[in-house]
Amino acid sequence: MKRNILLGVLVVLAVALMLAACAKPPTEEIEAANSALARAEADKDARDYAPESITRAKNLVDRMQAAVDAKEYDSAKSLASEAVAAAEKAIKDGAAAKEKAKNDASSAISGAKSLLREVEQSLSAAKNVRGIPLNISTTEKEISAAAQGITAAESDFTKAAYATAQSKAQDARSALAGIQRRIADAVQAVTRRK
Repeated sequence: MKRNILLGVLVVLAVALMLAACAKPPTEEIEAANSALARAEADKDARDYAPESITRAKNLVDRMQAAVDAKEYDSAKSLASEAVAAAEKAIKDGAAAKEKAKNDASSAISGAKSLLREVEQSLSAAKNVRGIPLNISTTEKEISAAAQGITAAESDFTKAAYATAQSKAQDARSALAGIQRRIADAVQAVTRRK
């Protein structure tokens, strides 16, 4: 009886060793993961707007390869599947982030242009205030510089350089807000004197 049990255990061990020796790397899954990662790395939007998502996919491919090297094929197959999903997500993340950057830049430019019109109207009205403590010539130059910043932002926007466009529009808006405050303070100073 003991001999039969021992023989049974040996047969089970022999079969398990044979199966382990016959196990092969999940070639198709590995190729799919590498291909998906290559697509994500080649996608400009993913590179520019979702580099952290590409890094996640790359880390999964590296872990997959380490599992293959360690002959842990089940783990490698699972990691390959995760890597494909992560690479596809990187491409989607890049497209979504680009669209958000485009919308943010458009909004910043629109806001800056609107404020530019308000500041120009405020300066026009301030010119009619006698004795206003405001250097009109300097203020006009500052407004002109802000308008040039908006034009540069619009140019960047047409080149799809959305982050730069947004930054330039925000800088112009900030400068215009400062000018608007100075004009309001100067007008208020005159009205206090009366």
